[in-house]
Amino acid sequence: MTNLRTIVAQTLAALLLPGLAIPIRAQTLYSYTDGNGIRIYTNIPPKRLVQDLQITGRPQSPADSVQENPSISYDDIIEKYAEEYQLDPALVKSMIARESGFNAQAVSPKGAMGLMQLMPDTAARHGVRDVFDPEENIRGGMKHMRLMLDMFGNDLSLSLAAYNAGENLVQRLGRIPQIKETHDYVRAITRLYGKKQMELPVTAARSSPPPVFRYLDARGVEHLTNIAPVRRSEADPMLWTQSQP
Repeated sequence: MTNLRTIVAQTLAALLLPGLAIPIRAQTLYSYTDGNGIRIYTNIPPKRLVQDLQITGRPQSPADSVQENPSISYDDIIEKYAEEYQLDPALVKSMIARESGFNAQAVSPKGAMGLMQLMPDTAARHGVRDVFDPEENIRGGMKHMRLMLDMFGNDLSLSLAAYNAGENLVQRLGRIPQIKETHDYVRAITRLYGKKQMELPVTAARSSPPPVFRYLDARGVEHLTNIAPVRRSEADPMLWTQSQP
């Protein structure tokens, strides 16, 4: 009996032959192993993390996506996580524009997926289950970028290089690696962003938490307040300390 996988592969190869009269919309073929160990061939990007993802053909480019979907906006999602991860929304938009051209289904030849082009290991690291879900992908990408900024002392160029080439390589070298793709990546995003260092909008800047005062009154009753207690005299038995929540 002819192997089923061979039949599938031969059929797909025939369908993709140049000059075939049947119109083919998909330009990219995705091949991966599912949870049952079965090899899957499809023109639809996998919705979840898969094993041994292989891509043939030409994935949709960022330029294609921008032209086809000029009005797509993810501002609400970006704003939602900007304060939590202390990132300038303008920087995140610059990264998405460079990474995927705002194409939520984008897949790179190396297997990076979604709006912020998360590799499977990075997605799993930050709890992203569906890399093609815009909110999950953006949240995971922003969380990862925040980690890079913390790791490299808020140095934007090094953090972007680490996002692109991996933090281990950048940590080991202490500089942007001599990789053309990485240098082009850093230059492109800083040019789009218009700044060499990330700046937080006033609304996203962390405000200092109010002081908390704990004191015992003359009756020995403990009080917690954000208003500093005042001694009436040096003989006043009230004791108090200041702490942060």
